[in-house]
Amino acid sequence: FGLRQCSAGSYAAAAATGLMATGGAPAAPSRRRVRFDAALAQEPVDKKVLSELAWSGVPEGLSRNEVWQLLLGYRPLTQERRADALHRKRQEYSELRRSLYDSSPALEVLAETEGGATGSRDRGAGSGADGEIELLRQIRKDLPRTRLRVGTAGTASSDKDTVSASSVEVVEQPTVKALMERVLFIWAVRQPASGYVQGLNDVLLPMLLVALSDRAGQPVDKLSQQLLQELGEQGLQEVEADCYWCLTKVLSEILDHYTHGQPGIQRMVQRLKEIIRRIDTPLSQHLETQCIDLMPTAFRWITCLMVRELPIACTVRLWDTLIAESAQAGSQKVLKPGSDACEGSAGFEALLVYFCACFTAYFSARLQAMDFEAITFFLQQMPTDAFAETDVEVLLGESYVLKSLFQQAPRHLSE
Repeated sequence: FGLRQCSAGSYAAAAATGLMATGGAPAAPSRRRVRFDAALAQEPVDKKVLSELAWSGVPEGLSRNEVWQLLLGYRPLTQERRADALHRKRQEYSELRRSLYDSSPALEVLAETEGGATGSRDRGAGSGADGEIELLRQIRKDLPRTRLRVGTAGTASSDKDTVSASSVEVVEQPTVKALMERVLFIWAVRQPASGYVQGLNDVLLPMLLVALSDRAGQPVDKLSQQLLQELGEQGLQEVEADCYWCLTKVLSEILDHYTHGQPGIQRMVQRLKEIIRRIDTPLSQHLETQCIDLMPTAFRWITCLMVRELPIACTVRLWDTLIAESAQAGSQKVLKPGSDACEGSAGFEALLVYFCACFTAYFSARLQAMDFEAITFFLQQMPTDAFAETDVEVLLGESYVLKSLFQQAPRHLSE
């Protein structure tokens, strides 16, 4: 299957119709910006039009945070309702924080335990408190592992250390860690079917950085610590509430990725293997010959929604399309191979699995030249620091082509 040959022509054709980013003529960005401004000025905003534009990426200088919130259904499409609706949802989150986090016995128990006290675990009020203690302990274990991947594309060598340091230091600030802890804890308490799963801290990161980036008027990979001081307590509380509700919206589409047995991820990994076998048989055979199990790698990609694999600027560009794809599909059902139609996210499941396949095929030649040990090491840390948004857009173009070919005819994957 000539993926590269097929996708090149199809991608160009799709780009010409405005389905995906071209990265072409200099005049294109200004035209797209005019179209975005017109779409956002409509009353109410036409979600279909906005999602079609956002599929190709949110232009620089526009509020990506606002666009995401509109497409996710958190920010009302009608202007006159937005202020009241946002105030109400932020107040609702404040109540959740007071009742579920601030009042949790886990805070006091872990404060004493981490401070060196003994026997504090017995102060919990039964199994419910024990569960919250374990939940908070797991979140606090994972948060220090949260790493912002900045990348090097488009950065002068003399500026790389400065950009990396400023962006990474924002994520590592205690204020930001505490914010993330509260959001993850509250979400997990309210989702007993899934609870907290490792990797959700990574899923939260793009939403948080996009919110901070919009308020700072700076790119997501060039934030500074000063921003946190400028926002103040009120501003950070608003960011925290918005991130919670947006996280809830995204995860509600893929909740079976995080429930017991993680059937959603199992389904996507199986589909990923089938797609790779179909589009790159030599690579598929080489991985099989080398006894490579893609499950651990694909599990990380899908659980974390590619946040660990790509520089943050590339991640948010990918998410522009995934969020737009889900918004376009709305409540439509997605076909799964070998089964009737069933629920699933059009963006964070159906399109993402094709993106993962194209991402793997991108490194096909290098992987086929490696043995088991080299492949295993390579998959643990994919060399994407030099990736630019244009690289992601090419992969999205190939993903769109494959999805168009296979999504409505899943039996082709088994031929």
